[in-house]
Amino acid sequence: MSFALSTGDAFAQSTRNSSSRTSQQVDENILLKPDALIEGQYVTLGDIFSGIDLQQADIAVAHAPQPGKQVVLDYRWLYGIAQRHKINWRPRTTADQVLITRASQIITIEEIRDAVEVALVDYGIKRPFTIDLSSDNFQIHLPVDARSDVTVSSVELNSRTQRFVASVTTGAQTAQQRTYRISGKYYPLSTVPVLVEPVARGQIIRPDQVEYRDFRTERVPNGAIQDINDVIGKEVVRAGTPNEPLLFRDLTNPILVRRGALVTVRLVTANMSLTARGKALENGSKGDIIRVVNQTSNKTIQVEVVAENEVRALPAMSQ
Repeated sequence: MSFALSTGDAFAQSTRNSSSRTSQQVDENILLKPDALIEGQYVTLGDIFSGIDLQQADIAVAHAPQPGKQVVLDYRWLYGIAQRHKINWRPRTTADQVLITRASQIITIEEIRDAVEVALVDYGIKRPFTIDLSSDNFQIHLPVDARSDVTVSSVELNSRTQRFVASVTTGAQTAQQRTYRISGKYYPLSTVPVLVEPVARGQIIRPDQVEYRDFRTERVPNGAIQDINDVIGKEVVRAGTPNEPLLFRDLTNPILVRRGALVTVRLVTANMSLTARGKALENGSKGDIIRVVNQTSNKTIQVEVVAENEVRALPAMSQ
């Protein structure tokens, strides 16, 4: 009856059988490095072993992985390399290995997006717009000594669907030139005012409570306010959500004069300026024409609301 040995058992038995005849060949000063960061194209003996002769350290024994990638060198491969180059080392267990990482410089998705945006402008797409790429996790890893510039060599554009495919090139006109095809979609933007903090119903919006923000045009509702001056100084009718487009129906002109309030009536012409006291017969916002009883003459006149409890008499309507 015979028994098949597992890989680990076979290695262990082989190590025991050869230990007596090879122990004198093992140099205890030569150690295996658990990992190595490689910048060049090749893995050297010095990347794998410590304590070896300096003349051997620069000997290339394998191609490095692609920039940003990793590869594991296992005990079999390492033992073969040690024997081939007469290095007095042998694995102690089947777990002996070296993790090789190729160093890289990274072109981020933000850099790629910026390059594509410039290319789309060159193709006639008007700003402002934003871009969604097919993968937000996409990165380009370049060798550490490569040129890191990014160019968009071509764009296939469908203006109806707003979709595109861009050819992004790195290291143009060098031996390390690489081209990647990236798809995505662009979205025109609209700039509209928004509240930056909650404003309760009935409050007047101050200048520091509103600012402009960009939104995808398709997401801006009908009736959204476009001009920040149409927001400042208005009264909130329905409390809105901060950082969302404001609608005209959410705001109104604040009531500056309320029915029954005492107001200051001013009449200004080229030749004179008069002031009187009056009593409002109706509510009014800035610019509204309302009726006021002149307390001196007891006559009803029409006036224009200009400020809180202040009105301007209209010469054509006043006596």
